[in-house]
Amino acid sequence: MGAANLTVHEQCGSVQTVSGNTPLTQANPEKASQTFNQGVPVQLNSGYVQKWDGSTYTAGILGFSLQPGANLASNGKGSPGQNSQVGPPGSTVTYGTVSYQSSAYNVPIDGPMTDGRTYYEAAVSDTIFEAQFDNSNGTVAADYTPTVADIGVQYGLTFDANGYIYVDKNKSTVGTNTCVQIVGINPLDLVQAGTPNTYIPNARVRFVIPAANQQVAI
Repeated sequence: MGAANLTVHEQCGSVQTVSGNTPLTQANPEKASQTFNQGVPVQLNSGYVQKWDGSTYTAGILGFSLQPGANLASNGKGSPGQNSQVGPPGSTVTYGTVSYQSSAYNVPIDGPMTDGRTYYEAAVSDTIFEAQFDNSNGTVAADYTPTVADIGVQYGLTFDANGYIYVDKNKSTVGTNTCVQIVGINPLDLVQAGTPNTYIPNARVRFVIPAANQQVAI
């Protein structure tokens, strides 16, 4: 088994929608102890958002995170209850105590805020995402350089050593290890002084999440 060409990849995110509307974004309470990066696939586990486990392909992807995991002390800590009012956000970074207020705490200036939920771009058929192309068993440039022949093909996603994901050409068995379908390649990644439709290694590909791989059908 080889390794991907790159050790760290750009974060994934939406680039457009089929309808022309704003990408659908949602928020759900976050599962405890999550430290995932922004721009990675997430899934629901017993109603709480966690980093995608990397192996549940069928009905496994909820969306792509719009923020890093907050490393909450308990599931959904600080999130509003169902049909409850959303209060002021708290923070996972605090210090000291507050005089005469045993339940209060200090938050440093610019400390990260959280309302106990993860915001994400939902994996719906209308949204087109973009991530870098690579191959977890790539040994030559042809293995990790996308071509127009890849458009329409389904591939899987793989986390790199730094916790970001890439579209993995080595995962191509539909129904077993695939979860994205390529719909295009970023035109800025063309080889500028080469043949038309020839792209640079690890070019950014655009994809949708097929209905069978969406965790929540909307």
